[in-house]
This record gives sequence, structure tokens and C-alpha cells, in this order.
Amino acid sequence: MENISFTLHRGEVLGLSGLMGAGRSKLARILFGLDTREHGEVRLAGEALHRLSPRHLIERGVAFLTENRRSEGLCLAAAVADNLALVTLPQHGRTPVRWLLRDWWQAAVTRIRSVVQLDSKTSDTQPVRTMSGGNQQKVVLGKWLLTNPKVLILDEPTRSIDVGAKFEIYRLIHELADQGAGVLVISSEMEELMGLCDRILVMRSGKLVDDLPRKQFDRERILAAALGTKKEVGS
Repeated sequence: MENISFTLHRGEVLGLSGLMGAGRSKLARILFGLDTREHGEVRLAGEALHRLSPRHLIERGVAFLTENRRSEGLCLAAAVADNLALVTLPQHGRTPVRWLLRDWWQAAVTRIRSVVQLDSKTSDTQPVRTMSGGNQQKVVLGKWLLTNPKVLILDEPTRSIDVGAKFEIYRLIHELADQGAGVLVISSEMEELMGLCDRILVMRSGKLVDDLPRKQFDRERILAAALGTKKEVGS
């Protein structure tokens, strides 16, 4: 990774484009503390983050929806409610001995089911593995929405889901941005990024090679940057 310097603003939906192997997912994992960085600095609200670990970042309001929901984002054998509460379980046990406050937990799960518009035919006790891909992705997203994130990193958020579920996720992304969250969206679908984002970054071979505001969105320019037939940013 080199020449990676960008700012994600409050209320912005920022896209990250590039060909397979460009380093998009690697960058996301570094930002969330899953992979180590050799050098450089990450700042949140202007403050340098010296500890880049998922636990610390979650406490600071950062959320990460992985590109592989089945192996990294869900406990497939566990129930819908259990998956939704995975990240926020410490908040559901507020007593000194950390007993689980089931009423509070159930209320939170019910609320987030409504927010992500999870299929009403699914029950809280249903194993996640029995659900459609779209509903599984809504569970993953709902899990993170329960943390009230300030920054949400989404890696291929609509991969292998139906059109209806895609538009529900788009709606949730815009609602989060409208509430002041910064959203970074990694997607292999150029049309998705162009329709969803306020700005698009393009990566190639571990480098940031273009930065386009919405008024400059252009399929050919994005593809040229990704392929290396366009000058890099700052060159």
C-alpha cells in the first residue's frame, strides 16, 4: 500500500473502485484494524488513532461489514436475534455481574429488525443459515447499526443479493449519511458506486490513482484509472 491519503467527511458516501487485486479490501481491513499497517496514520474526527484494533475502533464508533458475510460476518448456526446482538452484547448486560438484560436486548432486536426491514416471515429464533442472501446481509448490517456507527465501512454490501434487498441497503446507507455518519462503500459494480456515492476513489496496485466528485463521474475515466491508462493523482 502506498500513496493512500484521503478524507471521509461527515454525511458523505464515499466509493472505492478498482479491479480485483487493487487493494480495496486490504485497505478496509487495515482501517478496521484487522490487518497491520507498516506506516502511515489513521485519524478519526481529527484525532490520531494509535491503537488500530477492531475492539478499540468499535468503541470509537467505527463499523465494518466484511465482503464475506457467511464466513466472517455471521454465525450461521445461531439465531437471527443472537446474530443481531453479537457486537453489542456488552451493552445488554449492564448490571455489575453482567447479567443479560433480555427485555432491553429484545427491544433492541425488534427495533433493528424494523429498521432494516427484515422479512416478517423470519423469526428471531430462526437459524441465519436458513435465510436468503438478502436477509442475511440485512442481519449483518443490522448488527452494526445497533452500534450507532459514526463511520461505516462496507465491502461489497450488495454482492449476491436480490434487487429488492439491494435497494433497501441503499436506503439505509443514505439514511446513515443523512444522520451524519461517514460511509465508505467498496464495490465492483461501477453503476452502483456512481448511483450511490458523493465521491469515488479509484485504486490500482495498492495505490490511490483518482478522486472524482459526483459532477465528474465518468465510466471511461474510472476504468482508465483502474487499468492504468490515465495519469495518477498528483503525477
